[in-house]
Amino acid sequence: MKLIIFGGSFDPPHLGHLKIIEKCCGECDKIILMPSAHSPLKKNPPFAESKHRLKLMEILIQELNHPIQIDDWEINQTGPNYTYLTIQHIQNENPNSSISLVVGADQLEQFNKWKNYKEILKAVHIIGFNRVNYHVPALEGINLTWIKDFKMDISSTEIRLQIAKGDPICSELPQPVWNYIQDNNLYGYE
Repeated sequence: MKLIIFGGSFDPPHLGHLKIIEKCCGECDKIILMPSAHSPLKKNPPFAESKHRLKLMEILIQELNHPIQIDDWEINQTGPNYTYLTIQHIQNENPNSSISLVVGADQLEQFNKWKNYKEILKAVHIIGFNRVNYHVPALEGINLTWIKDFKMDISSTEIRLQIAKGDPICSELPQPVWNYIQDNNLYGYE
């Protein structure tokens, strides 16, 4: 079985995430979405509670007709979320599967700072999604496929700031995601 792991804070999940998931649907048998509790390379933990981010992910993918699993393994771990441990977990759950890992250019730029990144490179194929204004250094041993025709540069951080200021953000969030954020007063929405 061919699996693609797409992890992140998804705080909130937005149209960029959805477009990445849609691009990956034709490339695998199943997509595993892995919301994190706290990325070791980020200063702050996610703003929204885990239960809300999981629900937002469900809402984000509700219209897609492809096997997609929202895995709460990382959210339920104590301590920092290290990708190499997540990969080990997925390998144990899905023996004999080939695994690819979605990584955005913003994270690829600092990939050599990831804990046990060489172990990750040996274990999975990397699917890179480019973003504007990022320069990704060459990494020895990387099995990387760039998705070249991907032209989105949406930031969850910027979306949270816009929501807190009361700015309109309709073009960056699917309407059902935005409705849930409003209904649950997330990210400073009042």
